[in-house]
Amino acid sequence: MIATRWSHRLLGLVSTMILARLLMPEDFGLVATVVATVAIMDGFFDFGFDLALIRDQNAGRPEFDAVWTLRFLKALLFGGLLMASSPWIADYANAPEVVNISLVMGLGIAFKGLENIGVVVFQKELQFDRLFRFRLFPRLLGVAATIGLALWLRSYWAIVLGSLSRYVFEVLFSYWMSDYRPRFRISGMAKLWHFSRWILVNNVSRQLFNAADRFTLAGLVSKRDLGYYTVSADVASTVTVDLMGPAGSALVPGYAKLQDEPARLRSAFLISTAVFVALITPASVGVWSLAPELTAVLLGDQWHAAAPIIGLFALVWLFYAVAENLGKFMTMSGLQDKAALIGLCRTVLFLALFYPLFQWGGISAPIILKLGLSALEMVVLFAYCSHRLDLPLPALPAMLWRPAMAAGAMALALAYLPLPAQTPALAALVVKSALGAGVYASVSLTLWLLSGRPAGLEATLSTLLFRRRSAPGALS
Repeated sequence: MIATRWSHRLLGLVSTMILARLLMPEDFGLVATVVATVAIMDGFFDFGFDLALIRDQNAGRPEFDAVWTLRFLKALLFGGLLMASSPWIADYANAPEVVNISLVMGLGIAFKGLENIGVVVFQKELQFDRLFRFRLFPRLLGVAATIGLALWLRSYWAIVLGSLSRYVFEVLFSYWMSDYRPRFRISGMAKLWHFSRWILVNNVSRQLFNAADRFTLAGLVSKRDLGYYTVSADVASTVTVDLMGPAGSALVPGYAKLQDEPARLRSAFLISTAVFVALITPASVGVWSLAPELTAVLLGDQWHAAAPIIGLFALVWLFYAVAENLGKFMTMSGLQDKAALIGLCRTVLFLALFYPLFQWGGISAPIILKLGLSALEMVVLFAYCSHRLDLPLPALPAMLWRPAMAAGAMALALAYLPLPAQTPALAALVVKSALGAGVYASVSLTLWLLSGRPAGLEATLSTLLFRRRSAPGALS
């Protein structure tokens, strides 16, 4: 599953690198208006039925068919609402082009509802090789189509039509990869709703938290600035949480299977969370430190104004990713109502404070607000997880202090590295990345040894290395 997500996001990053050089920031800003609307609507229609199927070890054809039926009806309603609301969206954003963009994307969303529910079995039964192929091939074809259209059209339509093509490929591949053939069924929906009602609340709050700022900014800033904001958030997410997030998502089915084994569940939670924090922290702090070089290499010179925004979003995704990982554990542990209510409080605070802070501090202020609220959510979620597992509250600082200190040392080393001013961006990025990785690894290892070798990323890597050396036939 990790390889699946990594390949998926790597393709997205490659696509962004190419499109950023073929299209203008204004093109991304136009599409971002509709994408933000889609994300907000999706929150109100995302009932988390896939998670319900994964969590229910006894789910069979009735449940699978009911989920497929609900997803199909949801897609029809979702796509229709987007098409119907397109004139109002265009009027708010002062962009008539949004109408036609919404019509095409609404059609794609409706078609996506036909996707075969049988592919959920790949994740439920830990068939990650099949999941890898299902996620990779449609994405690869979609990226190729988008880049080809950008070379031909040189307009925002490349992004729109590329997204439509990806939806088509995903539906076609879902029936090619799975022999399951869904049927229309409405019985069994009440059982699904009992689990998914809190998932809906959580998804609504999450999507509003992630997309309401982009939609609101569509009517407050230029399309160029909105393009900077949107692409910066996506790039920072891709090279931080999207690369490291699969390490947490891969454990969701495992959490579900350990519900009746509290000792093993506690151990799995502690080790997986410590490993995840140790991975996401250097990635996020590294992107913050290397934002100018990353922007120049990934996006090109015309995007230089996006560098500070990318750096801030990298720190946002650090706390957001840890909070999301904790929320998934709570969902699989029967605490989905608590996770949903905590997320809802976070989002209400964000919506209430967004506009006043924007008026006071400009486009960076809402990002800093997201950073603070995500950090607060992380602490509160960990408190609930600790109570569920009978862990002491100091367990959170024990997980955070070594990665935090190692990342701080890395940031200082990068800030004071004496590189000549005329050093090419790519060369500076390579040198700083190597230095940062070396400083983080050495400081982290030293602190781990001084701390008595507690469980975490260092212990996991040490165990794997020892086993490899001890294996029959290993070189001495």
